Amino acid sequence: MAPRTERFGLAARLIALGVLSALLAGIAASAVLQRSLQGVVLRSVEQGLQQRGVRVAAELRAAHERGLPLGGVAAGAEFDAIFSGWYWQFGEDPGAARSRSLWDGTVTRAPAEDRPPLARAAGPRGEPLWGLETTVELPGRPPRTLRLWAPAAESDAEIARIRRVLWTLPLVLTALLGGLAVLQARVGLAPVRRLQAALARVRTGDAEQLGEGYGPDLTPLAAEIDAVLQRNARIVERSRHHAADLGHALKKPLALLSAAAGAPELERARVHEQVRAMAALIDRHLVRSASGAGQARRIEVAPALDGVVSLVRHLHAARALQWDVVIEPGLRWAGVAGDLEEMAGNLLDNAGKWAASRVRVRAGGEAGRLLLVVEDDGPGLSAAQIAQAAQRGQRFDESIAGSGLGLAIVDDLAATYGGTLALDAGELGGLRCRLTL
Repeated sequence: MAPRTERFGLAARLIALGVLSALLAGIAASAVLQRSLQGVVLRSVEQGLQQRGVRVAAELRAAHERGLPLGGVAAGAEFDAIFSGWYWQFGEDPGAARSRSLWDGTVTRAPAEDRPPLARAAGPRGEPLWGLETTVELPGRPPRTLRLWAPAAESDAEIARIRRVLWTLPLVLTALLGGLAVLQARVGLAPVRRLQAALARVRTGDAEQLGEGYGPDLTPLAAEIDAVLQRNARIVERSRHHAADLGHALKKPLALLSAAAGAPELERARVHEQVRAMAALIDRHLVRSASGAGQARRIEVAPALDGVVSLVRHLHAARALQWDVVIEPGLRWAGVAGDLEEMAGNLLDNAGKWAASRVRVRAGGEAGRLLLVVEDDGPGLSAAQIAQAAQRGQRFDESIAGSGLGLAIVDDLAATYGGTLALDAGELGGLRCRLTL
């Protein structure tokens, strides 16, 4: 079962997160606005009742001072129309003064719907009311409670309208931002789609690299992918050369075996010698094919080169050559030790074959890279020969043992690491090989 996050594409996840964020933000904003606007409406009702309460209290004091009945107080036209929804009552007793609009009806409290300081109530005809209480003290009498009521239908309708608008707002906002999220995903992920299309072209062979033009975020990624593709291409090319090198190296032993097979008497020692030579060649190329820059680690250069120099010195001990070797202390290189030994071994062996009396080896760092210089005091090569020296199977003197593959192998391995092999005339008079890795 695939992980849940893999069931949806990047665009779908971005759109879903955008829509969900917009919906949650819209709901939160609507709740805050609804509470705020509802408070505005109810404060307006409260202020209206307070203003009328002040007016009613003033009329009650005036009637009391004149000795008039409190029930006949005229506090405004809204309190004169019977069952208008605007009512007041002064006191708790059954004979308490009340507005003409209340007539003989009663107001019933609904505490569950109170919004302090407003109190919810139902009028004589069951109409919804908002009520407010205040205390009024008449001269010579104890303080009494003045209750006022106002119609709630209009404020209820206004609050309901606000709720409808504010609960619709998140849906509209979500739809709008959802559309913007879709547009954002299409525009924002366009470089990803271009990168995918470029990869498809590389896979089908229509292109060799991804190139640039994917924006500041993806262009570095494309460059890294191109670097991997180039390295893989070099490794594949190197493998092809391994096969060609092996076939070229086996030609001579096979020719000798063929000649031995056609001889009147089979020379077993010679056959065994060529078989061993072929087995050694196969083992060598298997080791070469197993190495590669994909397994690169930082290694000490001196131990690897010391071992190769010691081996090549032994191989050419009969020639009594002078070997001048200088290796920079602490020099390190990111690669496979076997590859470095293979390249250095071929260069040193080539120099040992051609040197008259002296071989010079220098290894050091240059601009963050490893530089290995091997030169000899042999006859050297002409400019035309130097141009051909790294070609596979190229030999300039058949009297010198070899297969003509050494420099070609070094060139291939160097290319695997993004390096180069340069040949020119050295200070000693012979060939100088500059290997940069």
